[in-house]
Amino acid sequence: MQLKTSNLEFKKYGSVYEQPIDLEHANMISQNWQALTKQSVSQFYHFNCEVCIELQSGMATLIVGMTLETDKMEAFAIHRLVKINPNVYFTLVAVTSNVTYKLITTPSYSFAVRSITPPYIFTRILPHIQINEILGYYYSIRNSGYQFKGEEHSYFELTYVDWGSLITKVDDQEYELKEKELIIYGPHQFHSQSIPEGCSCSYVTIIFDMETIAPDMEASYYEPLINKVFHHDKKIYTLIKAFITESSSQMPYMDSLMLCLLQETVLRLFQHQFTNKKDEHPITDARQYYQDEILNKILTYIHDTIHEPITIAEICQKFSLSRSSLQALFKENLNQPPKKYINDLKLEKSRQLICENKYTISEIALKLGFSSIHYFSRAFTQKYHIAPSEYSKTLYKM
Repeated sequence: MQLKTSNLEFKKYGSVYEQPIDLEHANMISQNWQALTKQSVSQFYHFNCEVCIELQSGMATLIVGMTLETDKMEAFAIHRLVKINPNVYFTLVAVTSNVTYKLITTPSYSFAVRSITPPYIFTRILPHIQINEILGYYYSIRNSGYQFKGEEHSYFELTYVDWGSLITKVDDQEYELKEKELIIYGPHQFHSQSIPEGCSCSYVTIIFDMETIAPDMEASYYEPLINKVFHHDKKIYTLIKAFITESSSQMPYMDSLMLCLLQETVLRLFQHQFTNKKDEHPITDARQYYQDEILNKILTYIHDTIHEPITIAEICQKFSLSRSSLQALFKENLNQPPKKYINDLKLEKSRQLICENKYTISEIALKLGFSSIHYFSRAFTQKYHIAPSEYSKTLYKM
């Protein structure tokens, strides 16, 4: 987090005060100065006496140091009224436009402007990329043998497999996407898609316009995103699910929120290239290691026994956990209670079984351990906003 001049860390450089200085009463002099917006800072002021800075307009960052060493300089968001100790090197960098301040010192002052090499680089919080528009977003359900011959266009396209398996060919390179994996096609990349024999698949497609707005980024900034399959990641899974939910919510500002969710998804994928490198030598505390290990075992058990009635009491007994510990484990790592996770998984599997067209709705309800066809139908309708029988009819009209 950003430090402020009111933080304790600033005490070695100076302090803040509450009321503007009365120059006549304090026998001090002042000069109005202006701070400039800049990224590279190479010159610093150095006074032999105490200096006061009273910010008149705008917002600025104060960069200070006890020596002219670039890596020893520190940046502080400036309080309106700041005293700087004698012999401190300092300068102000504007964060907003039209930053003016009053510099106050004693009549017997002496100061110099000193240069620093290499320059101090002031990093502003600015966006690197911007998603201008979502041009299309679709949730598709395809059966065994489906073939999309392919296309290319001048936009980005994200495909996320919700369940099942999908084969995609990008510029003659073939990739297989499994459940909860995604790929991004870049502008003008020819891509085709198909569903393997004996499989079915549901997937999300998002077509969007994106550009870099950082002056130091090259035109090929998006290369880390394309020509690769991104594997399951809890954060990405949560973002995609939230995007799907918002896309059908009809709530005010849903479109703005969809843009934000997609932008965060893309930024997380950009970060993926760095987190992968860090994972070569993971540093994980014991508690998180235990949580990951026990959670993976529980999730594996749930997936393996999803066709049976699964109770919370049964999971607690099998893994020697209290009910509250199990709830906390799921809440902290998956942001949902275990019962909802199990029900959602059963409903996802039921939708997949309906697509396969091998069982009746009643058989699917029984196969997945629902207590009755009525309970299954009600839960399915509540989640997908369509009854399972109607869903089946619309599916096979395709």
